[in-house]
Amino acid sequence: MAKNDFKLAWRKLLKNKGFTFLNIVGLTLGFTGFILSYQYINRETSYDKWNPHFKDIYQIGLEAEGAFTDETSPSLAPLLKQNLPDIVYAGRKIVYNYGSYPLFGEKTVLIKNAALIDSSAARIFQIENATGPLYKNKDQKDATMVKSHIAEQLFKKEDLNFDSPQSIPALSLQIGMKETIYGTIKKQGLSMIDYDLLFIREPQDLFADNNPFLYQTYIQVRPGTDITKLTNRINALYQKEIAPKDKIRSSSYAKGKIYLDPLANLHLRPKTGNNTAYIITWIIGILSVLILLLASANFANMIMAQADQRLKELALKKILGSSRWAIVRQLVLEVFILTFSAAILSFVTLALTGNILQKWFNDDLKGYILSSETIAQLAIAVLLTTILSAIYPAIVLSGFKSVNLLKGGLSSILKKGTFRNALLTFQISMAILFISGMLVIRAQLNYMQQADKGFEPAQVVNFKGVGMYYNKDTYNQLKRRLENDPSIAATASATNIPGEGEQPPKMDFSYAQKTVSFAHVGIDPKYFKTLNIPSIQGNTNISIDQLLRDSLANYAIINESAAKNLGLENPMGAKIKGCDVNFEIVGLVKDSKAYGFENVVQPTIYSFKSECGSMRLQTTLMVKTKPGMVDRAIQTVKAEWEKNPSTKDLPLDYSFMDEQYALQHKKQQELQTAFNSFTSLSVIIAALGLFSMAAYQAALRKKEMSIRKVLGASVQLLFIQLNKPFFKLFLIGIGIALPIAYLLMNRWLSNFAYHIQLSWWSFLIPIFCIFILILVSISFQSIKVAKTNPIDSLRDE
Repeated sequence: MAKNDFKLAWRKLLKNKGFTFLNIVGLTLGFTGFILSYQYINRETSYDKWNPHFKDIYQIGLEAEGAFTDETSPSLAPLLKQNLPDIVYAGRKIVYNYGSYPLFGEKTVLIKNAALIDSSAARIFQIENATGPLYKNKDQKDATMVKSHIAEQLFKKEDLNFDSPQSIPALSLQIGMKETIYGTIKKQGLSMIDYDLLFIREPQDLFADNNPFLYQTYIQVRPGTDITKLTNRINALYQKEIAPKDKIRSSSYAKGKIYLDPLANLHLRPKTGNNTAYIITWIIGILSVLILLLASANFANMIMAQADQRLKELALKKILGSSRWAIVRQLVLEVFILTFSAAILSFVTLALTGNILQKWFNDDLKGYILSSETIAQLAIAVLLTTILSAIYPAIVLSGFKSVNLLKGGLSSILKKGTFRNALLTFQISMAILFISGMLVIRAQLNYMQQADKGFEPAQVVNFKGVGMYYNKDTYNQLKRRLENDPSIAATASATNIPGEGEQPPKMDFSYAQKTVSFAHVGIDPKYFKTLNIPSIQGNTNISIDQLLRDSLANYAIINESAAKNLGLENPMGAKIKGCDVNFEIVGLVKDSKAYGFENVVQPTIYSFKSECGSMRLQTTLMVKTKPGMVDRAIQTVKAEWEKNPSTKDLPLDYSFMDEQYALQHKKQQELQTAFNSFTSLSVIIAALGLFSMAAYQAALRKKEMSIRKVLGASVQLLFIQLNKPFFKLFLIGIGIALPIAYLLMNRWLSNFAYHIQLSWWSFLIPIFCIFILILVSISFQSIKVAKTNPIDSLRDE
């Protein structure tokens, strides 16, 4: 029976080739959007899930006054391991953020992402050596490794098995520093620990009491541990043993509370960052489901549009003894064949092209599309689409009496079409919603690109790590020589560079018996000129000579938010204490959105010395070039670089500040690309739905229009009569879509500290576009019916 049902269904689909083609096109589009979306979602939600202890791993951070940091004292991890038996491992990590880390092997390789961890962190994150044990003997204290593609550039082929450690020069050929590589990092699934170079050091060697750095601390707890109680115990230990220590006394987090952030949250919604990636993942997931629903609704409507042609066939089946269930089964099977064919076509197309997701989300689709998770999700989508598309038409068409079916024409129930109208209204509403969202996202991204940032990243070139190869005096001399070149307007360095790395640390300062928390940035005198940050009051162009003359003075410049926080309209000359010194405020500058539009500009203090941390080095050299002279400026810096004996055979690493700054909005740009694609899909599917409904209405009202024409109705009047139902649905769709679009877009914009205001054109343009789409989609069928000869429609009456 099932075999015969399949043959009948297949023959019926082949008989109606045009109908079958349109349905497969609509469904293929829906499945394409669904597959692409869930590859991205699967990737973003898979970080570290392969780790067998995934649910038992947490990052420890500090919270103070609603702000969060993931930087903690290096002594925290061993303290916890010694005192809390619920903790299996406590490990630490710090990212190398002084520019590229050069290694000199068979080739010179600039490692652009390196991190240092201890052996406990290696155990927590299942870091393994691909060429043998992580520690090959009891005397081995280090276990530094590189990724395999880096090792292939550094070492000869016969040395890649690492039977013995390979020692190669690092940082500079002149200073004689060596780095010993013990193997290659074994490939794992996606992880928060993903670096080309991993320095693995034992705690007793690396984390001494005088260590000036702060680290990320991770713990692995025993299964079933009460996390709330553990957090309280960790907090008590921290407040007693670590918070009073001098080396973190200036930090605004010194008196903060401990929090534990689950590993499951760290990639998409860490407490220390924003949840943009998490929101985008949800949005893309919802959009993909909506696209599939649109395709299903379109399919159901197209089936009903063909109903009039199948009434006599179904009547004869009933007369010959077919049960209602048999008819339902046949109709559902026809739908399943189409949905399955569309899913396979979509899957194969994406598997063959393979680069679509890379274009959308800067990732490669082929690594995920053949996974069992994707196959399972697609199978569920096929099943649900079949049910959603087929159940209503199958039940309705199988439920009529044979006598009524043999009379021809559609019954009064079919004429009402409440469910079909609801489906079409849904398609129209979603199309309006998608277009509105696309316009708002585009407007916000344009705003972020064009709005006043408070500084100018254009024409600024960042030369990374340059400061590592000069002492303080020779670094200043280098800047002066560069500024004498006609292609260079200004040079500067700072502890924190806009668009790169983390936001500056927050420190506690006191003024007028009040303690305030300010972000601190260490700068040199030309910082504000190089970034063209406007000065509001005072002197922001202090010279190096003045700093040398006033060697005992500690000058500071604050931004508008800091002045407002202090309650000072004229802060010049005010004294503010922090980092164990007394600062004199000598300048006030405009707020700058140096760290993106999602974050509110922090009250910030800028100082010219190393008052707030001697190890916060100013290694990146910022060069402001004159218009049209970027290439010459780069060559000038390169010539100076090659004169330095410490940089022999070392490439110069540089990037453009405006490009680096734009990377902060990478996730939003991915959302824009996805939304544009989903909008295109939704409009195409809505057009198919309108076309099929127009064909359905034309078949349903053909005789009615013929009678009207015999009675004298004009073609224009018939056109209006045929299209009235669509414009009613259009108005209903507008009423549904506009408030939803407004609420959703307003909610999305609330994730930005600085954003556009929603404007009327963001909603008027989608309405106009869908109006034109309706006219184009339905005009062909409507005009065709209006011009039909009445004799052809009425000759059987």
